[in-house]
Amino acid sequence: MDGLDVVQFIQKAIKERQSIISDCLEGNGISSMEQYQHCMGEMNALSYINQELSDLLEKQERIDDEF
Repeated sequence: MDGLDVVQFIQKAIKERQSIISDCLEGNGISSMEQYQHCMGEMNALSYINQELSDLLEKQERIDDEF
């Protein structure tokens, strides 16, 4: 397994977790403000990590294209 496979695996896991959280938010699965804040915090963290991984892949593509 190379670095690209690892990144793709992590991005897939992130999307699955985001989907679970979205379903919970949309399906009235939140029972308290604390739970809502936790879910939103997790969504923000997952989005940030996913963006960082995407940026890393773009940077790697640019480096590969130069050679």
